[in-house]
Amino acid sequence: MGTLTLSLENEDETRLRVLAQEKYMGKKGSLSKVISEGLRKLEEETVRQRAIESLIKKMNKGFDMGKIQIKHRSELYDR
Repeated sequence: MGTLTLSLENEDETRLRVLAQEKYMGKKGSLSKVISEGLRKLEEETVRQRAIESLIKKMNKGFDMGKIQIKHRSELYDR
């Protein structure tokens, strides 16, 4: 476990302490838990966003579906 020193704006510090109090009742380590949860959620969101961007690139590029061998509909159906 590492030790970090953070500098936060007063408003951000207040919000962090309020969240820690609401979620963990101000128990020891609650600030660290709230920050860790936030980092995990940010990481998940980033990974999801990368996946979405990758899929959009693939969709825009398109897929080679091969050549169409059938020239007329009558070749498909015996009518």
